[in-house]
Amino acid sequence: MDLTIVEIAAQIPADDPLKAWWEAAAALPENTGTNEFFAKTLKAASDAQRVKNTNVPAGQRVDGYPAPVNGPVTTNATTGIQTFVSTYSVRTLVAVNLDVAISPLA
Repeated sequence: MDLTIVEIAAQIPADDPLKAWWEAAAALPENTGTNEFFAKTLKAASDAQRVKNTNVPAGQRVDGYPAPVNGPVTTNATTGIQTFVSTYSVRTLVAVNLDVAISPLA
């Protein structure tokens, strides 16, 4: 089971322009779940951040897309398939009284 893009869009405030963007977004590719979409997108953002920060002095680097944190590898005793849990995240500056992300950390 996974969330759908429709379920996510429903939780965005009606007056937020992102709501209309999500509602108009194309369907995900066939056999691609929302979890996979976000995992691949956030991994790509982390990789793009690493590339963008090459030769950028400390204090000026983009710092909003940390690398995923991977858990230990486990092996399914029945199938022998090895897996791990990977946690993706975004860091952003949020105005306390607005509950709105106002900028990525830099």
